[in-house]
Amino acid sequence: MERFGLRTNFSVVEQCALLHVEDDDANAFLFRAALDQAGIAASVYRVSDGDQALAFLNRSGLYAIARRPDVIVLDLNMPRIDGWTVLSSLRANDMLQAIPVVVLSTSFRQEDQRHSLALGARRYIVKPREFDKLVRDVESICSDFLPLRTESGRSTIFIGTA
Repeated sequence: MERFGLRTNFSVVEQCALLHVEDDDANAFLFRAALDQAGIAASVYRVSDGDQALAFLNRSGLYAIARRPDVIVLDLNMPRIDGWTVLSSLRANDMLQAIPVVVLSTSFRQEDQRHSLALGARRYIVKPREFDKLVRDVESICSDFLPLRTESGRSTIFIGTA
């Protein structure tokens, strides 16, 4: 491969991108710590409400050059614009509806789970109380929804820190 006039024998592998929509700083920290604990290095972009999430996804304002995420991990109960509205907006947008959304919520209510799935969420996970369970949930999200990257004939998930 030749890059910038230099010849190299390795390929450049683009990291996967994950958008984490979470208003609680402690929950966002634990999610990031779970990614680290699982050994997953992802480009993680975090916004703290639905208004910011929609701006990021629509690449407007401060997010004009934002990268399109490979998966969205979405809280439901947030200020300004909630997760339900984000899900509805994604479903109505042809350019965004293909991005998988995983709801990560404190709600145990079956109605919330059914409603989230009906609005297009691919999975609904209740935020666990134990960190080890959160690590397993994060591993499951990443293995199921982030694209495989191939380098030197090996299939590997590259999810890297931003």
